[in-house]
Amino acid sequence: MTVWLEKLYEKIWRKIGGKPWTEIIRDEQKQSPLVFLFIFLGMGILLARMAEKNWWQILFGFLLGVLCGHFWW
Repeated sequence: MTVWLEKLYEKIWRKIGGKPWTEIIRDEQKQSPLVFLFIFLGMGILLARMAEKNWWQILFGFLLGVLCGHFWW
């Protein structure tokens, strides 16, 4: 089963440019960082609305995630 998944991943990998999807997303993020900032901000606001009274804990977690992603990507 694992070999089959590896071959599928490699086939998809070669079709989309020969790079892992994480590198493709990183390159896109470096070209237009504001788009990704607004995407994650919107996701954070949406999640905070769904969380109701614990909204500040979730937004704090998102803030930490964005900071970690920004400094260590």
